[in-house]
Order: sequence, then structure tokens, then C-alpha cells
Amino acid sequence: MNISSNIASGTMRQLQSKLDIISHNVANSETTGFKKRDVSFSDLLHQEYSNQPTEGNRLTPPGLRVGSGAKIAQTRLSNEPGIAMQTGRMLDFALTNGYHFFQVERNDNGASDTRLTREGAFFLTENPANPEELVIANENGFYLLDANGERMTVPYTFESLQLMANGQLEARLQDGTVAAVGQIGLMQVAKPQLLEAAGETDFLMPDGENRMQAIAATDQLVQQGALEGSNVDMAKEMSDLILTQRHYQFNARSLSIADEMSGLINGIRR
Repeated sequence: MNISSNIASGTMRQLQSKLDIISHNVANSETTGFKKRDVSFSDLLHQEYSNQPTEGNRLTPPGLRVGSGAKIAQTRLSNEPGIAMQTGRMLDFALTNGYHFFQVERNDNGASDTRLTREGAFFLTENPANPEELVIANENGFYLLDANGERMTVPYTFESLQLMANGQLEARLQDGTVAAVGQIGLMQVAKPQLLEAAGETDFLMPDGENRMQAIAATDQLVQQGALEGSNVDMAKEMSDLILTQRHYQFNARSLSIADEMSGLINGIRR
């Protein structure tokens, strides 16, 4: 392949990757707590041809400078908060700060790890360690952790749950008494761009990075009875999709023209 074909085909591969990311954003525009990714491009290094041995008194750059196309420089996770949607459920929680995440514990055949998520829809399930208690978990069965990194359990005889001003979750029991469930534990991530996707809306901090700290939840940071919607802007995504498709078409046309030129050259040689 000649230089033009290499440049066009290489750029098309990068544009296809951007189209895939845009499609992923659009597909999750209704996913609770989803964070979109933004793509930025950078130019590849230029190549110089026919350089003269000495510049002499030349003022213009020697030789011919030819670009090598473009590549994806960064895919950045957007930490912009989504719109809070009121649900009225006592186990629905929306985070108001884009740098904060819930901590959930994944347990798989005895192996467990802690993940970060902004998906705030939780449910009650039986506590395998105590049949008289319920434990708070999400739809994947990952347990919500408190400020001490422990699972949050609720007495079996509860009637309602209330998030207090200090972030303490309290359960009102059938006999009228109140039991403390625990304070919801949050993680503040200084650079969300470093987070690695761990499936759906879950994230992991890479090994060796220490860019997060535990903070105590308050009713100013966590909103009960609401869920955070996706932060995908459909108008922007569709305009980016059209623009990226147009760039892809331009490069495809460039590849076609390069092929036609090669055919003409081969015809002249014969």
C-alpha cells in the first residue's frame, strides 16, 4: 500500500473506534448512573521526504512534509452528574457530586473485591450470615458498604428506612423503635479518568494509583428517593455521530482515490 492508503486506512480504524464509543454512549442514555466517555484526537508524526544535504540560506523547511493521519489520544470519563430522577423508593439514592461513588462488595465463589459505582438502586436480600437480618445490595447482588467498609444490614422487622442529615441510615421497626443501620460509605475520586470499567456502571481503581479517599455521606451528598440519570447528551452525541461518519466517508473516499491512482500508474507502466 502507498502512503495515502496507509494514512486513510489508519485514520478510518481510529474513527471506527470513536463510532463504537459514541454508540456505547447512545445505547446507555437511559442507564441509571452511566457516565459517558469523550474522545479526543491528536495528529501522528509528520514524515519528511527529499531532504537536501545542506540548508544553506533556505528559509522554508527543507524537503516535503507529509502527515501520517490521526489517532485517538484519550478517552476521558465524564464526571458531570446526571439529572436526579425522583422515584420515592426508600432504597434509591442519587449522588449530587460527580467525584463521589458508592462502594459495593462483589463476592464470587469466596473471592471478593470492592468496586465503585454511581448506580444507586438498591434492594433488600437475605443475609447469609444471619437469617434475622436483611442486607442491602444492588441488582447484581453486590453489597452496599458503610463508612467502615462493612455490609449494611437491616433488622427483619423494619417498616421504613430514613436517611438522616448526617448520612446515617435508620430503620423504624414494627414496635416503633429506631435502629441504626449505618452511615453510607462514599469514595471521593480525585481523577475519575483513571478508573477502569468493570462492567455496566462499575469501576475499579488501577493498582498503584492512590487517587481516592473515603468520606462520610450526608443528606447534602446523597439524595434519598431519587436516582441519577445518565449524563449522556443525546443532541451532542448525534451531532458527533454525524460528524464522525462524515470524516469516515472522507477517508474512505481518499482510500478509493489512492486505489484509482495506483491503477492508473500500473496502466501507464504496461
